[in-house]
Amino acid sequence: MSDQLPPPPQAPHHPQAGLPAYPGPAQDPGHGYGHGPQAPQRMPGVVRAAQIITWVLAGLTVLGSALAVAVVNPETGGAALGVNLCLLVTAGMAFRFGSVGNGIRVTCIVLMSVQTALGLGGAANGNPVGLLPLLGAIAVVVLLSQGAAGAWFKRPRAHG
Repeated sequence: MSDQLPPPPQAPHHPQAGLPAYPGPAQDPGHGYGHGPQAPQRMPGVVRAAQIITWVLAGLTVLGSALAVAVVNPETGGAALGVNLCLLVTAGMAFRFGSVGNGIRVTCIVLMSVQTALGLGGAANGNPVGLLPLLGAIAVVVLLSQGAAGAWFKRPRAHG
């Protein structure tokens, strides 16, 4: 005879009635340990705010330049467009914030940093109109530098 006992019978696992079953990592691979943070599905508010600020400033720049051409002279209007060229390029790029990767975020941060330097130059020369693009450029740099913006632009996308 053997001194070993037979293994206990395996009872099927049934959760108690009335209690929700917990879908653990084996059943729900998107929320288990080792899977990292979930990619955002909607554009974060900081990215949307940067988009809107850029578009509003670009619209005001074009409107102000056209007004300067009509009222003052064409050179003044051209100078207003030229000094805000980085802002205008960034406004064009902002239309693609929903579908592009991290490179455009970095490019916009660099362009708006250059815009900040140009705005500081205008403010140093006593141009009060240049303060609005300066403050807007600083705001866009701050907004696009936040972690939520980085996560948005680095999220995986379906190509097709």
